[in-house]
Amino acid sequence: MTISHPNNDRDSGQFISLFAKNQHAVHAYIRALVSNRSDVDDIMQEVSLTLWNKWQSFEPGSDFLRWSCAVAFIEILRYRRKTAKDRLWFNESLLELLAADFREHADQYANRLDALSKCIEKLNKEDRRLIDMRYREGGSVRSLADDCGKPLSTVYKILLRIRASLRRCVDQTIAAQSHAMLRP
Repeated sequence: MTISHPNNDRDSGQFISLFAKNQHAVHAYIRALVSNRSDVDDIMQEVSLTLWNKWQSFEPGSDFLRWSCAVAFIEILRYRRKTAKDRLWFNESLLELLAADFREHADQYANRLDALSKCIEKLNKEDRRLIDMRYREGGSVRSLADDCGKPLSTVYKILLRIRASLRRCVDQTIAAQSHAMLRP
């Protein structure tokens, strides 16, 4: 069953497909510009709704990710103005510079994010659990140490080792993809 957008005759399946393909990159874009995780989630919600509501203005065949990042930038600025008294934010010119850089390199970031996801899947169960608790759930290193029953310094060393391993894996994955693209 296809759900039609009330203001648009185009197939909503196309929106869902493009959004699903680019959702992680848009989230990463917002995360690059906003430091507070809960703010990132709030902004991502607003961006999702705005993209859906403005779907009829998207030019078919154009770059959905760039369009989404432009919408996200506007939503970040709105959120920033709304919460300016409550939060510490980058100044607007730095925010614009970071946003432009992210948009310019969006494909590279998306490829690295895909590679990172694959590399995380290759981690052993315990390392993957630690990474999930620290970075996906936002747990502190102290809470990880308490949960694991290990000294804080040991957990820092474990996370350092895992991050180094992930960095090598991502670099190797990207290099292999680049090499594969260069082959005739």
